[in-house]
Amino acid sequence: MEFPNQNEEYGNEEAYDEGIETEDGGSPENASKRKEVPKSADSSVRGSRAKKKNPSTRSWVWEHYTREPDNRNICRCHYCGRSMACATANGTTCLKNHLEICKEYQAWIESNQGQQHVLHRELPLSFIESLAWKHFCSKVKLYKPHSRRTATRDIVEMYVRKKEAMMKLLKSNKQRVSLTTDIWVAPTTGASYMVITAHFIDASWQLRKLTIGFKHISDHTGTTICCVLLECLAEWGIRKVFTITVDNATANTNAMEKFVEAFCLQGIDALVLGGELLHLRCCAHILNLVVKDGLGEVENSVSAIRNAVQYVRSSSRRLESFEHKVDSGKMTRGSLSLDCKTRWNSTYLMLTRALKFRSAFDRMENEDKLYNDYFDVEVSEGKTRIGPPSVNDWDEVERLVKFLVIFYNSTLVVSASSTVNSYKCYNEIVTIQKNLISLKENPDKELKVKAEAMKNKFDKYWGGLKKINKLLIIASVFDPRNKMKFAGYCFDMLYGKDSPESKEVYESVYNVLKDLFDEYNRAVTRTGTASSSQSSQSQNHSRNNSQDTDKMDFDVDGYERMDMAYSEMVKETGFQDSSTELELYLKEKIEIPKANPLGIQFDVLGWWRINSAKYPVLSTLAKDLLAMQVSSVASESAFSTSNRILDPFRSCLTHYMVEVLMCTEQWLKCEIRINERGVVTCQQMLADLELQDDLQKEYDAPRNLEDY
Repeated sequence: MEFPNQNEEYGNEEAYDEGIETEDGGSPENASKRKEVPKSADSSVRGSRAKKKNPSTRSWVWEHYTREPDNRNICRCHYCGRSMACATANGTTCLKNHLEICKEYQAWIESNQGQQHVLHRELPLSFIESLAWKHFCSKVKLYKPHSRRTATRDIVEMYVRKKEAMMKLLKSNKQRVSLTTDIWVAPTTGASYMVITAHFIDASWQLRKLTIGFKHISDHTGTTICCVLLECLAEWGIRKVFTITVDNATANTNAMEKFVEAFCLQGIDALVLGGELLHLRCCAHILNLVVKDGLGEVENSVSAIRNAVQYVRSSSRRLESFEHKVDSGKMTRGSLSLDCKTRWNSTYLMLTRALKFRSAFDRMENEDKLYNDYFDVEVSEGKTRIGPPSVNDWDEVERLVKFLVIFYNSTLVVSASSTVNSYKCYNEIVTIQKNLISLKENPDKELKVKAEAMKNKFDKYWGGLKKINKLLIIASVFDPRNKMKFAGYCFDMLYGKDSPESKEVYESVYNVLKDLFDEYNRAVTRTGTASSSQSSQSQNHSRNNSQDTDKMDFDVDGYERMDMAYSEMVKETGFQDSSTELELYLKEKIEIPKANPLGIQFDVLGWWRINSAKYPVLSTLAKDLLAMQVSSVASESAFSTSNRILDPFRSCLTHYMVEVLMCTEQWLKCEIRINERGVVTCQQMLADLELQDDLQKEYDAPRNLEDY
């Protein structure tokens, strides 16, 4: 079903204007009461007011009505064409009531729900024409299903509309964005796609995640990655970037170097500190590499336990036989899990659960002949399956699992993409480093060898201050429970208390923090000066006309007013140093949250939202630091969706249509989660921002004396 009167809804600006019935903003009845002014003044006032735009509407009903051009008290429904009275003084209740009984509007709503159902369920576009959907619509008396081509066109139009709204939100937010990106090869078609995800904290201090691109690429070289990134940011109008999180591929390193050179041409504010700290390595990927070095030492033991678990889970009869040999506890569906070989955290879960049933596996080996025969079967080139697990295998795995729990907990922290986690990352890095150093001194020789292998891999990416991105340390400073005291404590624990190396690292981090603050302070000063100059002129103009008429002139020798002298002093010296705000934050006591019986964690974003007026510059920097992503999981999670969308039955989708389906689905799900949490939606936020901009422009505009 096509959208009726579509051009009027999206092309006519009058659909979004409240309208003013008379030139002075009043009702027609008040037009006769207008104060008479001279013709010259009247023409100038009319000319100045003719340039003013009608204020934007705030009610959602104006998305479905259009005012008549010759009479703004009459509007027309986009769906049934019925004319309705819409005087501003009467409100919009009658318009809302009409939509509840308008059959054409209800049909349009059901049509959109059908398209959203296709997107949410990741169904093929031909589902609209399927017999099952037509039968369902006829039984529940829904609209008559339209064709697949119409559904495709409507989904593309939905994508274009939502993309425009998202671009307005990013532009109005005026914050830097942190990006994550990764590359995926479709197993069905062999085509390579690059997903780009933007992260930022909006005006309501909520972390937002938007998939802004799912681009087809020809190769995986650094030049191609850089070009796709630049084109995507130009398409969205993004001119300020904080960090880009990628995995540890060499092509990504080359791409980041070329990106810094090209994107710096956007302006001095395009990158922070000249792009020195732009490249952020995926922490989850580094942890995966470190753990794999430890698991490599016990690969055969892990394979033996994996094969044993696979045997038990292969049939219900084998699972029942295994359950009879369990001494304590009851077997459930998730008691024994099988891992994914490429994800070590699933291997960790498999091993921890298998260790609980170690005695049952030993009884299987002693009593079950089929269990032993399973490992004697030749699998390839005269080799049999590894297993059954011996006593030594169980001991090796049990020893390994004891310290793998540290990596598992850290992976859960750094892999979170829908919550703020950047301020937690350095704590996890230091925790792992300190425990690896302790394990290297363990009397157990085998455990010591594993710890040394893992420590060498750890030092390759995070060893020393030169290899770690300093933004990970600075992000922990913006947790009011830590500040610089936590970073200093970590340096003392790693390098020795009051050691020269600890002091050097502390000074280096503090200098980067101060440089960041100075850069943000200059940016805030530039933007604040431009806006405050206009507002101060209009304020002084109005105050002089309204208040100063009652005061005498003080240009008398020997007479001095204290408020004027104080104003002169402020202009000369200023209220405070540019660095006082940072020093004040660091000198204040750390926050010690009270014990919460409900187990609610301390809200770092909430603290900065409350104290944003006290720390205007630091709160701006905090938004960018807390929105920074320490892993590329946000981009990698899109590949699970793309693998379902681009399945063997839909391998003929164009690259553009794949991007449309991927992005639109993510945006719709994001809006649903926002509505469930009761957070301000994008439409409400844009309406508020537009209203504030219009009021600011009207307030800052110079006025004639006749206007008062």
